Amino acid sequence: MSPHEVAAKWFLQGEAVALGHADRARLETWLAADPRHQAAWDDVATALRTVADNAADSEFLAMRSRALAARPERRWPLSRMMAAVAGLLVVVLTSILVFREVYPGPVHRNGIAAAGPARALYRTTIGGRAEVTLPDGSVAVLDTDSAMRIAYTDKERGIRLLKGQALFVVAKHQPAPFQVYAGSQRVTAVGTRFNVRVEGHGRSPKTSVALIEGVVRVAGLDSAGSAMPDRRTGEITMRAGELFDSARPGALRLSASEAEGAASWVSGTLSFNDMPLGRAVAEMNRYTARPIGLGGGDIANLRVSGVFKTGDSQHFAESMAEVFHLRVAHDARGNPLLLPGPE
Repeated sequence: MSPHEVAAKWFLQGEAVALGHADRARLETWLAADPRHQAAWDDVATALRTVADNAADSEFLAMRSRALAARPERRWPLSRMMAAVAGLLVVVLTSILVFREVYPGPVHRNGIAAAGPARALYRTTIGGRAEVTLPDGSVAVLDTDSAMRIAYTDKERGIRLLKGQALFVVAKHQPAPFQVYAGSQRVTAVGTRFNVRVEGHGRSPKTSVALIEGVVRVAGLDSAGSAMPDRRTGEITMRAGELFDSARPGALRLSASEAEGAASWVSGTLSFNDMPLGRAVAEMNRYTARPIGLGGGDIANLRVSGVFKTGDSQHFAESMAEVFHLRVAHDARGNPLLLPGPE
């Protein structure tokens, strides 16, 4: 049974009858056993809240009608019925979440959603990509294996990039500032287009910002993670074509092609300019469940330039083998492995 099916069954069991102490303990143990369990629980909770918030919408009414039409007529015991409903919930879960991404929800006069999407959590799987229309009309595009939480309030249009990478196209002429919190950094933008990436875990993950258009301000946050700039790092103002990396001070000037290349992943490609092969392979591996391995020798330091399609590790490995006179083998799991020397 998949994590989503287990999460859905637990959720529905709690709705049908109150969980006792023993069941609650088993649920907490299951959630703590694997981060994917908590992620599945959040997805199911988001889907069910979306159904509740938008129950009268024609799209959801149509989904409900299709589900009821497919329901068997015979009576099942409660346990089997919950298992069947849980399976059905997993089948429609993706459709519900995708619909939630583009549904703007009720809107205040100031353009900020009253509920629902203003607090939504979005995730992508390895190799996935999702475009999310935010409550104010801004757009966020989530890269592979990424997660963000929308935290809009009357005071700010807040986004928390929890992991991975996202491109933001910010709506102009809004009363509240658009602010992205990523790692220990806060990025404030007004009517602009920029890319934010979080790498690593723990208290101080690396954060990078590539500004493609407009102006943004980047401020380091204090140890408590508050919205006040840290006195040690201060605040910098970025102009179009600049890259900020939290691992080094200031902003680095990029060429126009490099700035655009920072967000090339949106179109399903990665752009490398004299990048070490080891780093290029690491980037390509973010988009596939069949990661490329590197063998011995000094091949990780070979320099790679070009534009490559994401999600096809075998083709990338074969291309590198042809360019650098390497050979492609496969590990025990069938994943491509680049090795020195011809075949």
